[in-house]
Amino acid sequence: MVGIVVLGFVSPLHKDKVPVVRGIDKIITSIDELKDLSIGDSLVVAVILSGGVSRLVSELVSVNRVRRVVLVSYPGFNSLASALDARALLRDLGVDSGILHINDLGELGGALRVARAIARVIGVKVALLGVDRKSDISRSFEDRFDSKVDIINMGEFERLVENADEGIAQEFANLIKGRVKFEIGSEKLLEVGKIYAAIRGLYARYDATAINCFPYLVEHRVTPCLALARLNEEGLIAACEADLRALFSMILAKELTGYSGWIANVNHVEGSTVTMSHCTIALNMIRNPRVLTHFESGYPYGLTGELIFNEVTGISVSSDFRRMGVFTAKVVNSGLMSNNMCRTQAVLNLGVDASRVVKLAPYNHHVIVPGDITRELEVIASVLGMEYVRYN
Repeated sequence: MVGIVVLGFVSPLHKDKVPVVRGIDKIITSIDELKDLSIGDSLVVAVILSGGVSRLVSELVSVNRVRRVVLVSYPGFNSLASALDARALLRDLGVDSGILHINDLGELGGALRVARAIARVIGVKVALLGVDRKSDISRSFEDRFDSKVDIINMGEFERLVENADEGIAQEFANLIKGRVKFEIGSEKLLEVGKIYAAIRGLYARYDATAINCFPYLVEHRVTPCLALARLNEEGLIAACEADLRALFSMILAKELTGYSGWIANVNHVEGSTVTMSHCTIALNMIRNPRVLTHFESGYPYGLTGELIFNEVTGISVSSDFRRMGVFTAKVVNSGLMSNNMCRTQAVLNLGVDASRVVKLAPYNHHVIVPGDITRELEVIASVLGMEYVRYN
């Protein structure tokens, strides 16, 4: 995560008129005041307090070689007009930016939450488990977000599991058995606990993990699904299928909503509804959790449950991380509704022709998160230089 610098920009004509705002590190009124700033690699949040400051923002960016800017505007003192001018000037400089327009300066905290989500992605350190080498997707992830992806191959990961702390593994098994109804035998639960303990130990060095789960489950006849369900409940972002695209969305989701989100497949579209499913979900996102077999393999363990949210946002990104597809939906039904899909399932109503998902989705996996965060995601996409596509 990179640092965040919050700067307020105000014209000398309005310096004594705009309200005092908490959360701003420094107020800038002239070019001379830019000289003593130390920005480094930090993400800049430029709070446009009045009109007539767009060139000040542009000068700041030029002098400090800033690459990304979150512009914050509000209704008073020609703030939005100046933010629009600033965005145009930054575009001419090749700098990515986005405008978050708030109702009043008391809402600055929400804007800073958006900035923190962006900052979490920039420079993130990820452990990619059970793969042999970096893919083009891994390299794109690193290049786009100045991040670091380390490869932990299958043999090394298996050794981590073999040597994992058995006490932590047993605590995990006890917790799961106490909270989740098992509809199949729990004999292999301690093995999942060791997977959990092995992955959990990596968070001392990494911000997030993604595991190539299918080769592991084929070899060992047990899945990591429950381990990932618990890790994500704890706020430790962990993706399955070695999916960095989903992991990117999960990092944003965790900062914006407090939940890292549910990775889901698109299974069916009909009318205005889309049916989605996957064999794991964070435990704090469902009620009535039940454990049964994993769908594709028939091995233990898959997890099912009913979503606790009525409204959700879905996020999918392209393999080059230059396109973000987004929708909002109402939850119509969820839980185990069919034996022909992954175990956690949901029917979502988009309110428009759901075939737009098929036409517009950058990728199959969508990360489903609670609430409507489309406004925030549009700003984030703009600041990160991504095309933003709404399905509805």
